[in-house]
Amino acid sequence: MENKLGHVLIVGAGPAAFQTAAILREHCSCLGLVSRRSVHWQARKDRLLNGETVNVQVAKPSLTELESCFSFDRVFDDINQIEGKWETLIFATPACALVTVLQALPEQTIAGAREVVLLSSWFGGHCIAKGFFVQQGLTPNIVVFSNYYAATKFCQGRESLSVVTKAVKKKIYTYVSKHENGFLSLFKLALNKCGVEILALDNGFSVEGRNITLYVHSAFFIQPFSLNHIFGDDGEKKFMYKLFPEGPITPASIETLVSLWRDISLLINEFEGEAFNLLKFLNDDNYPVRQESLSREQIDSFCECSKIEQEYRLYVRYSAILIDPFSSPDLQGRYFDFSAVPFIKGDLDKGDWPRIPSEDIQALYWLSALASYHKIHLPTVEKILNTFESWLADRQHPNRFLQSSHNQSTQSLKWLYPKLGVTNE
Repeated sequence: MENKLGHVLIVGAGPAAFQTAAILREHCSCLGLVSRRSVHWQARKDRLLNGETVNVQVAKPSLTELESCFSFDRVFDDINQIEGKWETLIFATPACALVTVLQALPEQTIAGAREVVLLSSWFGGHCIAKGFFVQQGLTPNIVVFSNYYAATKFCQGRESLSVVTKAVKKKIYTYVSKHENGFLSLFKLALNKCGVEILALDNGFSVEGRNITLYVHSAFFIQPFSLNHIFGDDGEKKFMYKLFPEGPITPASIETLVSLWRDISLLINEFEGEAFNLLKFLNDDNYPVRQESLSREQIDSFCECSKIEQEYRLYVRYSAILIDPFSSPDLQGRYFDFSAVPFIKGDLDKGDWPRIPSEDIQALYWLSALASYHKIHLPTVEKILNTFESWLADRQHPNRFLQSSHNQSTQSLKWLYPKLGVTNE
């Protein structure tokens, strides 16, 4: 098969990186991997350099196209130690790490890039990447996605080279700054075989505003109930997508979800993007409910109804997927417990913050900075952050995100200026 992508370097070494590498392996003449220095990466890197292979498994027969066992041609210890020329750079790092990763890239790596891919971008990520390269006098093709396209986990802990993809999304969105040739055309073909639709939009903010975690994680997990459980040691079991008291979903958290969607819709419109129907997005693009729970008309007319009606319909939606409504009941009449997703625990005193909600907190601080710069008031974003800061203050614990978020936002805004037509005055 023709190696259409040439030299491809994946930045990041988590499950998403391994699954993406499996898809692209046969399409590139040289496949490289690098990650930011960490204990887990050190262990994985040593195993790869010793000749061990990556094993990508799938949980369903419909996903067999994603299976693979392969090796990388080049593996680098850290981002600033990358060598050689790489035509395609694929960022499989958390969106909140984009600025740090871009700043660490060697000059030769930056100069050689013809295509830059953000597997899961946050709001404005396409402009941040463009602005960074424009600053170097370069204009690579920028490709961003609204979300990672699958649910992929390590099989035996975070130092493993084996991952399993359990499911794929029905639809994800993409924005391309120049053309769809190269990476995106191959990626579309591979994911379409597994039932994933990739829909291109002509505005990057429209794509990045359709990141589901921005809404759901912020409303459900950056709140006292969830934070108390994540960092508590009382031995109780709580679940991420269950109704109170088993989980964080209450009428109040649903109200926050609706209000946050309204906030971010203002921001999308400010940057000439296209806002969207939240209920339709959750139902049609992610996981549907049966029509006995919500009719097609109730879903399609979501934007036109009152706020309290919007909250009601979303509460019905989350109630209807406490179990998988399309699963088959067992002999006792029980359906698959779809919502029983446990929280990943952290340790506040040790500074051990799990990805949820750490990445979501940083995303909200960035939205707050961007909105403030453009004099847009986002009351729900500020309410969530104020609640979080009060929760920390009550425990007399410093806010580890304030300084890093400020530094990141300052640099991001500098790269955004040419695109947004604003000055620093």
